[in-house]
Amino acid sequence: MQKAFPFCILLLLFISTTSFADIIRLQVAQSGDAPFRSIQQAINSLPDNDTQAIIQISPGVYTEKIYLTRNKVALIGAGADKTEIRVAELRTNWLKQHPSDWGAAVVNIRASDIALLNISIVNSYGELTGDNEHQFAVRGFEQATRIITANCRIIAGGADTLSLWNKTDGMYYHDNCYFEGHTDMVCPRGWAFFSNSTFINKKAYATLWHDGELNEQQKMVVRDSHFDGVPGFMLGRRHYDAQFYLINNQYSPNMADKPIFRHTYPTEPEHDRANLWGDRYYFSHSDNKQVVYHWLKANLAEHPSQLSPEQITAKWTFAGRWDPEQQVKMLLQLNKE
Repeated sequence: MQKAFPFCILLLLFISTTSFADIIRLQVAQSGDAPFRSIQQAINSLPDNDTQAIIQISPGVYTEKIYLTRNKVALIGAGADKTEIRVAELRTNWLKQHPSDWGAAVVNIRASDIALLNISIVNSYGELTGDNEHQFAVRGFEQATRIITANCRIIAGGADTLSLWNKTDGMYYHDNCYFEGHTDMVCPRGWAFFSNSTFINKKAYATLWHDGELNEQQKMVVRDSHFDGVPGFMLGRRHYDAQFYLINNQYSPNMADKPIFRHTYPTEPEHDRANLWGDRYYFSHSDNKQVVYHWLKANLAEHPSQLSPEQITAKWTFAGRWDPEQQVKMLLQLNKE
């Protein structure tokens, strides 16, 4: 037994060393003080395997589009106020010369287990031209799930700022982020959890949008966050079956007295989407000051499962299939080492 003890210690040390060795770390700096000057160059150098990759991005404004097709990549900046990826692109302009949205965003994701941390991502087309039509800052495609943004600024000068569109099994986690845009500026398909974030809507129309038509359990959760925008901005809408949970948020007086609504086509009913599960909009507040309109009244207790605000967590949102909070902690710790 005494001989086995040192062997066990050595085995544990080997496992620990191996786990840390199995991390790829790359550095990017425009100054040339790192192996790569561009983010995409660093991404393209990664081996085609599932080893976790961390790409550390030095301060600067990187005017390049990002294409992520490899799983398990974390882009980590020096801070949202220091590291920025900025491109001007209007979706309709892009589609005039390309067959799909692939490349229409600043950050284009066709992979899973992707993290965007401590960074700003800006589509400046609307800012430069005044055209506020669809322009993606981040666009996730059908294969993209388990996507994380934390400590980020995600901004577009038009609609659909953050568009993660894997409607089959997409899971997305967002914490401590600033989102800015126009109509449907945050519009996930699948399961999405937002916390400790700020939403600024530059248009007097819907801020949130959700598509949950393929699974009754798909949902969009926003908690402990702040909503503001131009006078008359609206909280949210849907075209498809959807499920919204708004927990302990703050709402600006600029928000319109307009409940979350289902968008339909009265003159073209054939374009209406199915409405299998009806309106599912749940609210809870830490104080009654946020009930500025009757439709904001707390109704979480009326949920079929009689939920409490404390139950509405990331783990609950994803039904225990994914622990993004632990993933963020791990990635940020690895970034320090």
